[in-house]
Amino acid sequence: MTVPSLAASGWFDADHPGTPMNFLAMKQYGATPEARRPKLVIGPWSHWPIATRYLAGIDYGADAAIDWNGYVTRWFDHHLKGIDNGEENDAPVYVFVMGANKWRAEQDWPLPQTQWTKYYLRGQGRANSIGGDGVLSTEAPVKESADTYVYDPANPTRDPFSVYPNHNGHVDGALDTRLSAIGDDVLVHTTPVLTDDVEVVGPITGKLFAATSAQDTDWMMRLIDVRPDGSTAFLSEGVMRARNRDPENRGLFTPERLSTIEPNRVYEYTLEFWRGTGNLFQKGHWIRLEISSSYYPFYFPNLNTGEDNVGLATRRVVATQKIHHDSQYPSHVVLPVIPPTSSRP
Repeated sequence: MTVPSLAASGWFDADHPGTPMNFLAMKQYGATPEARRPKLVIGPWSHWPIATRYLAGIDYGADAAIDWNGYVTRWFDHHLKGIDNGEENDAPVYVFVMGANKWRAEQDWPLPQTQWTKYYLRGQGRANSIGGDGVLSTEAPVKESADTYVYDPANPTRDPFSVYPNHNGHVDGALDTRLSAIGDDVLVHTTPVLTDDVEVVGPITGKLFAATSAQDTDWMMRLIDVRPDGSTAFLSEGVMRARNRDPENRGLFTPERLSTIEPNRVYEYTLEFWRGTGNLFQKGHWIRLEISSSYYPFYFPNLNTGEDNVGLATRRVVATQKIHHDSQYPSHVVLPVIPPTSSRP
C-alpha cells in the first residue's frame, strides 16, 4: 500500500481485531512515508452505528458522539485535496476510555506508557460461580488448590447477548453477565474492591494452565467490570480451542490442527482476547475474570470428542475441567494498565 489509511472500530465490534492489526501493519509495511503514518480510532461502539453516545443502555457521554462525517471529511480534504487544515498534526491514535468517558490522543498502539500487569488467579479451589472463593490478584500464587468444574456440551453456559433485543451477531455492548456466572460451570475470580482507579487500555492476553478429561475442549476467559451495586459490565473475551494451543499449528488446513490432547494432562494455553478494551475501573469497583468452556449461543459448544467433522458431529462427551493456579502453574491475565500520571489529552 502506498496511500494513507484511516481505520475505525468500536470496543464491541466483532470486526475489531482488523483495525489495530491494520494500523500496526501499515506502520511496518507501508510502501511510502505517507502509508507508514496511519490513523486509528476506537470508540465505545459496536459495528454500526458508530459515533453514538449510547450502547446497550449505557450513556458514554457527549464526547463519545463525535462528528464522524466531519472527522473523515477533514482527513480526505487534506489527503485528496491537499488542504492545509492541520490534519497531519493530529495524534495518530484516538481511543475512548469508558468509565472516564474521555478520549485519549496517543502516538502509538499499544500506548507507549502501558504497564503490562499480571493479575493472577487465586483461591482455594472453590471459585465456582459468583458465590465462590476466586480472587484476582497482582500477587503471584504459591501453593493453592486447583479449581474444577464440569462442562456438559448438552447444557452449555449461556451468554447474556442472545436475549438482548438488538442482538445481531456482534457484542451488543457492556451487558450484565451475572446470569451467566451463577452456575458451578463458571469460575469467577474477582479483585478486592479497588481503592484507586485502574485504567486499562489496549490488547489483553490470558494464560491458563489447564487439564481436561476429554480429548478436546474449549477455554474461555471474560473480562468484567463490577460496579458498587453488584451489576456487571462485559468488556472483552478470549477463546482457545485446546487442539489449537500451539501457534504454529493454527493453520486452517494443516493436519496438526486436528491433533487431540492427552486427557488429564496440564497444558499451557495462551488466549489472545478477540478485542482489547479501553476502560477505567473506578475506585469502589472490582475487576473480574470469568472462566468457562462454553458461552452459548455466542459460541457453538465444543462436543469435547476431538472429531474432525466440526459442525456435523453429534456425539458428546462430558468433561471435567481443572484450572491450576500455583507457583508451578501461575494462571493469569495480562492487563494493559495505564499509569495514573498519564494524562488524557
